[in-house]
This record gives sequence, C-alpha cells and structure tokens, in this order.
Amino acid sequence: MHSKQLRYFITTVQKGSIAGAARALDIAQPAISQQLASLEREVKTTLLERSFAGVNLTPAGEVFYSHAEKILSEIENVKAVMEGFTVGQGKKIKIGMLPSIGNVLSLPLLTEITKHHKDLKVEISTGPSYTINDWLSSKQIDVALTYQQAIDLKFMSVTPLIQEELHLVFTASDAHSEYAHLREKSMIKFWEISELPLLSPGNKDALGQLITDYEKATGVSLKHDLAYSGQLMTGLRQVMQGEGVMILPTSAIFHLKESGLVSTLKIVQPEMHRTVLAATNKRAKSGKDLLRVVDIIRKVVAIENALNHWSGTLEFATSSFISQSA
Repeated sequence: MHSKQLRYFITTVQKGSIAGAARALDIAQPAISQQLASLEREVKTTLLERSFAGVNLTPAGEVFYSHAEKILSEIENVKAVMEGFTVGQGKKIKIGMLPSIGNVLSLPLLTEITKHHKDLKVEISTGPSYTINDWLSSKQIDVALTYQQAIDLKFMSVTPLIQEELHLVFTASDAHSEYAHLREKSMIKFWEISELPLLSPGNKDALGQLITDYEKATGVSLKHDLAYSGQLMTGLRQVMQGEGVMILPTSAIFHLKESGLVSTLKIVQPEMHRTVLAATNKRAKSGKDLLRVVDIIRKVVAIENALNHWSGTLEFATSSFISQSA
C-alpha cells in the first residue's frame, strides 16, 4: 500500500467515478483502475462497488476511506517537515491559473521571481476553472488563481486580488464592416450585446456562469449560437477573423489590443466585473514559501493593473489569507 493508491482511491470516492478521478488527477482511467484493483488485492476485500453510474463504497470501503484520509494527510505532513531538512532545496510551489490570468501574469511573475527571489522555485499550469479546482483539491497545485464563481469554501482559503472589469472584444480589422458601428462607441450597454454573435463558454466554466448570472439579473438573452471550442486562443482567433465577439477581462487581450488586432469596449448598464482570488487548500500546510509566493503574486497583480494591462480595482485584504468556512 502506498500514497499513490490512497490518493487515487480517495479522489475516486470524492468524484464518484473513475472517469471523474482521471479528469481531476489528469491520469488515464486504466492506470487508476489498475491501482485500485491492486489496493483491493492487498487488503483482501472489495472497497468499491462499480457500475455504469459510477462507484459506491462498500461497508469495508467506508471504514477504509476514513483511515485512508488520515494516513495520506500524515504522509503529506511528514513530507512537508522533511523538506525543512533539505539544504539549499526549497519546495517547488505549484501555481494553477486560468488562461486569461496566465496571459497577463505568468511572464511578469516568473521574471519577478527569477530576478528578486532566486531561492524560490515555482511551476505554473493553466486550465479551465473546474480543472484548477480539481488540481487544488487533490493537492496537485499549492495555489489556484481563479474567480469568485469557482470558489469552494469547503476546502479553500482565499485572498482577493482584483475586481477586474469585463469588456466586449471584437475585431479591429476594417475588413469587417458589421463591427464598424462598435468602433464609434466609447462603451457598450449590456443589452446591446444581445444584437451581436457571441462566442462564450458553457456554464461549467466560471466565465460562462457569470454571463448567465448577468442574463438572469437583466432579463437580457445573449446569442450563444456560435460554435466555440472553449479554448481562449482559438476563440480570439475567431474574433480577429470577424467571426464573433467575446466578453473577456483585459488581462486576456491587452497584448492583442496593443498590437491593433482587437478592439474593446467597457460594458455598462450594468458594468460587468468579477473578483479574482488566490486560493489555497485548507487541508494542506501553508509554509513560508507559499505565503511569500502569494505576496509576490499580489505585487505583480498591482504592477499589471498600474500598466493598464489588467483593468479593475485592487481587492487586497489586510491579512495574507482570509479563511472562510461554508
């Protein structure tokens, strides 16, 4: 029995299926199935009842699950303590963030750490909000930069970073006359967006949830008819080609706007905005390096805001972390 088996087992139970665990852990389903089968052979009993609907704990599995959580937690605590005895090798802080955040933050954050914090080691991964949540829950990352709509206070401790503005993004090319009237505006009302073909993610994504919330609050239905891959860069290519418009924070497109490839309008009546937060896992120990990295993130966010790369209002809390419970 080893920690990998325990982690796979716990994640499978929490997600309710091997497929869900595979997505959360970013591992192939057969690998998880193999480890679970090996675990059951070792303990000489069936822990999970499998069906097309997912998995359920057997009576033995329920007892094992409670012990498995404690054992895995202790293993991780021991690892954290041992890291303190490793001379000259600090823990690598793993950061997960959404592509729109990564676009504005990844390079300046790495530059800041490389120049002024050479003792720190960080690794950045990007993905959609639901994937970032899974990574943080399974402790594959140490800090998640995500949106308020994606926060799960049952296991997250959070600190607000910025309340970003959302803008309408459309092609800057004169070749697409259907958007010429937009270039004459200084801002756009939310209801006016209903007249435009919109590229938007589904409700599984935090941005999709937010757009839906604004539609419900205003009673305005937007056009979601366009085929959209869900990938930010693919969507922006469609926008640049005049195939539709998007609702995005300036963090996602400031470089394209500076290059004259897209135009933007601030959305008003109502204004659209959302809060970006740094989240950590309550069940994981927050070492000094992690706290330092979060402070550095706050510093870089403030710099990018001052450069107008990231439009919005800074939302820094007075303490390093705000721990909340559901």
